[in-house]
Amino acid sequence: MAKPNIRQVEAFNAVMKAGSVTKAAEGLFVSQPAVSKLLHAFEVACDLPLFTRTKGRVVPTPEARQLFVETSKLEQGLTRVHEAARAIRELQRGEISIVAFPAMSMRLIPRKVGELLCDRPDVLLSLFTRTSRSVENSMITRAADFGISLVPTSNPALHCEPFSNISMICALRREHPLARKAAISLESIAGERLVALGRDDLSYPLIDEAFQRAGLAMRPAAEVQMADAACSMVASGCGVAIVPSLVSFEADFPDVVFRPLTEPIAMTTWLLTSTYQELSQLALELMDEIRGAVEELEAELHGTLGCDPAADSRFAGAAHP
Repeated sequence: MAKPNIRQVEAFNAVMKAGSVTKAAEGLFVSQPAVSKLLHAFEVACDLPLFTRTKGRVVPTPEARQLFVETSKLEQGLTRVHEAARAIRELQRGEISIVAFPAMSMRLIPRKVGELLCDRPDVLLSLFTRTSRSVENSMITRAADFGISLVPTSNPALHCEPFSNISMICALRREHPLARKAAISLESIAGERLVALGRDDLSYPLIDEAFQRAGLAMRPAAEVQMADAACSMVASGCGVAIVPSLVSFEADFPDVVFRPLTEPIAMTTWLLTSTYQELSQLALELMDEIRGAVEELEAELHGTLGCDPAADSRFAGAAHP
C-alpha cells in the first residue's frame, strides 16, 4: 500500500477547510479533476472511506474529521518549515558564535553586531573573549564559527588569513599640551610618564622596537594588562599611553583624546575559520560588518576619509604641529 504524500494531504486539507472540491481547487490553483484524483489516492493510501459523494458534493465522514486533526498539524508544520527557510535565507534566523581578543571583543564587536542583530530576535549570538594565543584553541574545539586573533596559526584544521590592520595610537589627557597636535612623535613622549601594556601583550615588543628605531629608550612608569586600564590611568593624569586603535571606538573616556603616531606601529589581525566547515551567510555578513568597522575606524584616525579631527570628540582640540 502506497503511503500518503504531501500533495494528497494538501488537497484533503483544502477540501476539509473549503467544504467543496470546487472551492478547494480554486484555492490550490489547480483543476477540479486534479483535486478529485488526489482525494481518491489519499483515501486509497489511508484505506479509509473519507468522503461520501452525493449529487456531486463530497461530505466528510467522521473518520475524515478525526484524520483532519492530524493532517492540519502536518500542514502547520510545513508552514513553519517554509517560514524557517525564509528567515534563514533572509538572515533573520540562526546561531552565530565569535571568539576574539579583548580589544576587539569588548567594544567594537558588541556594538556593531548588536546594531545588526537588534531587529533579528531569532538570531542567537555567542561572543567569547579570549587572549590571542587562546583563540586558536577555541577554534580547534569548535567553540566558535570564526575567530579573530593577533596571532596567526599553521594548524591544518584551521584556515588563517589576514583580517585587518590595526594601528597603535597615543592616548593623552585632554588638557595635555601634546593634545593640541594632530599626530604624536615618539620623541615628544620619550620624557613623559608612559603607561604601557604589559610585557605579555603582543604590542609591547613592537612598541619597544619602534622606540629603539627612533634612538630612544622605552621606560614605562606603569604596566597594565588591558588598554582600557591604561586609558583610565591616562584620564587620572598619570601619564600617556600607546594603545590599539580599537580602544578609541566609542570610548567612554571623556578626559582622554587619541592621536595617531608619526612613526606608525601596526599589527595584523588574523581571521581563523574551520578548514572543514563552511561558514553560514549570517556569519559572513557579521564578519564583513566587523571588518568594515575596523577599516572605517582606522581611516578616521588617520584622516583618510577627509574628516576633520577637531570635529570628532576623540580628536577634539587637535591642531597641526
